[in-house]
Amino acid sequence: MIALHHDRGALHSTIAGRDSDLLWVPRTSETEWIFERLWNIAALYNSRYGFGLSPEMGQLQLTRYARAQHYNWHMDLGAGAMSLRKISIVVELVAGGYGGGGIEVFYGEGRNNRVALGQGDALAFPSFVMHRALPVQSGTRWTLVSWLTGAPSRRTAPSRGERHDTEG
Repeated sequence: MIALHHDRGALHSTIAGRDSDLLWVPRTSETEWIFERLWNIAALYNSRYGFGLSPEMGQLQLTRYARAQHYNWHMDLGAGAMSLRKISIVVELVAGGYGGGGIEVFYGEGRNNRVALGQGDALAFPSFVMHRALPVQSGTRWTLVSWLTGAPSRRTAPSRGERHDTEG
C-alpha cells in the first residue's frame, strides 16, 4: 500500500489540531483486496451494533505521520457526508521504525488509553468515539483509515399539536 502511493503528492493537513500528510486510495483492481478485508472487519464489528451500513466505502485515507506530527482529540464526524459515518477503522501499516505515535481512544478519564497495534492490526470503533493520533517522536508512522457510512436517521418528530395515541 505504501509502495503504491508513496511517490504521489501528499496533501499536508494542518487543520483543526491535525498535522499529517494525506494520500487517497481509490478502489481499483490493485486495491480491491484491501477494501474487501476492511469490509469484512466492519461487518464483523457491526454485528454487535447493527448499523445500517452502505456498501459504498469511498476512498481510503493513507496517512503519514512524520516527527512531531499528530492529530488531537476528535471524532470522525462532521457536516454533510461526514455526518453519515458509523464505523471508523484504523490499520497500522508499519512495525516499529518510529518512536512515540500510536492511537489513543477516549474512555474513562481519557488518559493513558493508548491502543497497542502491531503491523497489519486494525482498530474498529464507532465514529462518534473521541480518539487521537499521538505525536511521532522519531521516524515515520503510516496508517490506513476507512469510514463506513450509513443512511441518515429517518426518525421524525411529531408536528406541533399532532397527537399520537398509544392505545390500540
